[in-house]
Amino acid sequence: MKLIISCVFSLFTLTSLFSQEISGSWQGILEIQGTNLEIVFHIEKQANNFVSTMDSPTQGAFGIATTKTSFDNDKLQIIVSNLGIFYQATLKSDSLFGTFNQNGLPFPLTLVRTEKKTQLRPQEPKEPYPYKVEEVVFTNLKEKIDLSATLTLPKEKEKSPAVVLIAGSGPNDRDETVFGHKPFWVLADYLTRNGIAVLRFDKRGTGESGGEYFTATTQDFADDAEAALNYLKKRREIDTSNLGLIGHSEGGIIAPIIAARNNDVKFIVLMAGLGVSGAELSLAQNQFAFNKTSISEREKEDLDKILRSIYESVTNWSEYVGSNEERDTLKKELGVLWENLPQEIQPQVKKDVFVEKTTSNIASPWFRSFLKTDPLVYLEKVSIPVLAINGENDTQVEYQTNLNKIEAALKKANNKHYTVKSYPQLNHLFQESTTGELDEYGKIEQTISPDVLSDITNWILEQVK
Repeated sequence: MKLIISCVFSLFTLTSLFSQEISGSWQGILEIQGTNLEIVFHIEKQANNFVSTMDSPTQGAFGIATTKTSFDNDKLQIIVSNLGIFYQATLKSDSLFGTFNQNGLPFPLTLVRTEKKTQLRPQEPKEPYPYKVEEVVFTNLKEKIDLSATLTLPKEKEKSPAVVLIAGSGPNDRDETVFGHKPFWVLADYLTRNGIAVLRFDKRGTGESGGEYFTATTQDFADDAEAALNYLKKRREIDTSNLGLIGHSEGGIIAPIIAARNNDVKFIVLMAGLGVSGAELSLAQNQFAFNKTSISEREKEDLDKILRSIYESVTNWSEYVGSNEERDTLKKELGVLWENLPQEIQPQVKKDVFVEKTTSNIASPWFRSFLKTDPLVYLEKVSIPVLAINGENDTQVEYQTNLNKIEAALKKANNKHYTVKSYPQLNHLFQESTTGELDEYGKIEQTISPDVLSDITNWILEQVK
């Protein structure tokens, strides 16, 4: 049973003041089909909320942020929605007795307190910092959402060029924490040490930010990032003639969206950005998964046709959440999809659970909107300097197709100030990697390749001379 399949989430929720102490690390063994999987939850209290991360050491996965955590009257609930995980337990005598549910399949799981194991992350910044660090809050005035952020400012400059960091898909925190790594913290530290101010923020509904994550779309996240840009314009320490955006993955779509409509943006950096539509990216990711199975090319083509039909159908729904008839049609199509899944995948989840879970995911506002999003529409309007970089070992955003299309769009925009570069052996996080697959991220000590940090910094300094 594959437990870890995608990126990490963060969370917050209210908790009772009268419960036993839940903060700390909790470890247990999950028995699945004769396999023992170690599961660890790390729970921390922040003000009146709790945040937590999950480890699956057996699979080399660490620091997986959860979607929601609650603890009230000794009852704990933890949700990791993108993995279909729901853990609920009761705290008794300093042990948690509960059930670990994934994709509708329940397994008993008892957790006991344990010491948090230190992971080697040599690039993670350590105090004292040679720059100013300020915790700030800015507001998306369009929706009146307060977003919490960290601003790092060079000490020696009266006015500094500045960038906003825009995270990829999923409810990421300001550090874009994934598998125990904090890529945006490492990047912000490096840039600020070299004279560039950086604003990084928790996505709406994540960490300490307000708003609701699960009803938001890529366009909503673009509004939030633009609010961050507007905040920088009000700071006296910032050189407002030299403001830029750095977007990773989905953030690499958002940066061109903002740049195409906001003349205050002077340059953008696209890290593993997209040159294809959301639908094409999703199809490519599914094909990558199918290529690792034993099915024939004809069977892969059949699966691709089914998925294309499903994606086209849901993007044209007549209602925001789809009518009952439209959702019933989707469920029938997903039933056909399940029946055509490779034998290696099909036994991992029951048909009815697969249909219900996938219907919920595909019908979500974000996914339906993402399928229709075409980054070329915005890139073809961008004439400011652009740095587009991808790793050649990226298994989430294939480098060659996307970089080629990004470059073609910039040429169509008559952009004379762009740089496109790929890096051998670097994965989606720009780590030096072997396979480039997700289950390798947490095993790698490096957070971001030093070459990438240096290239981004030097390129920005060239633009702000």
